[in-house]
Amino acid sequence: MEDEYYSESILIPTNDRSGDILWLEHNPPLSQVRKKASKWNGHYLLLIHGMEGSSESHYMVSAGKEALNRGYGVVRMNLRNCGRGLGLAKKPYNAGQSEDIEAVLQYIYKHFTKSIFVSGFSLSANMVVKFFGEKRQHYAKAFSATSPPLDLKRSCDFIDSRAGNFYRDHFLDTMKEKVTSGVYEIPDKIKERVLRSKSFFDFDDYFTAPIAGYANVLEYYNICSGVKYLGGIKIPGLLVHADDDPVVPSEVWHEIRWKSYPLLQTVLTEKGGHVGFISDPSPDNPEGRWLPRILLDFFDSQIK
Repeated sequence: MEDEYYSESILIPTNDRSGDILWLEHNPPLSQVRKKASKWNGHYLLLIHGMEGSSESHYMVSAGKEALNRGYGVVRMNLRNCGRGLGLAKKPYNAGQSEDIEAVLQYIYKHFTKSIFVSGFSLSANMVVKFFGEKRQHYAKAFSATSPPLDLKRSCDFIDSRAGNFYRDHFLDTMKEKVTSGVYEIPDKIKERVLRSKSFFDFDDYFTAPIAGYANVLEYYNICSGVKYLGGIKIPGLLVHADDDPVVPSEVWHEIRWKSYPLLQTVLTEKGGHVGFISDPSPDNPEGRWLPRILLDFFDSQIK
């Protein structure tokens, strides 16, 4: 994305006094860096990637480009030890890390604008739902959540099943690589146990949950599942999911009584995969990615 749009890296500390650092990529409004560009609309969009992604994940880049071309400023957040932030944190990211979203929003609110939207994808879509359903200062005016694993236990069961083993093995390999690299300060006995884990459940039980301060993996899944926080959301939100998602089970989506949450708009597609949503390319949409338009149409509608 840096090849087409001016970008600057910003490093900020987390709020948990761990000494961990978050690496952000800031794309200022185009009107601030180009003579001929859309006028800044006064808003910024915070984009947060999914599991083992980064600020350069395809959906982050395509949504960021769409936002910039419509007059937004953009901040693309790397979760702990992701992307260029690898090695800058002693702790891993997790599905309920509200404090990291808050830290980044505080920075944008203080330095760029008080008019902020948030867009989370995959694991971070769950984080975003949880964050806005909690009783805290939220800073943002609206949010979107794409392919959210709203029930973490059932999503774990799904990806650990035969249907999800391709994605399970892919994600486990990359997460174990980080453990092997030594970026996390954990005893060798725990490291050996983590590296022997064959399932997502075991990895989260041996590693993610205890490092995040939870008694066990079931407590972690229970407390951090976004489905529990839908009723507490007080700002407009858009949630997008595909019935053929190979990572997040659609049964959870269909069980939720969405009409009970009037502030939330939903888009459920028959096809789209997991944060994919690609159609045939066209002159207006050469990449064939239609998700950015849906998200930015929603955010445009929230500008008063």
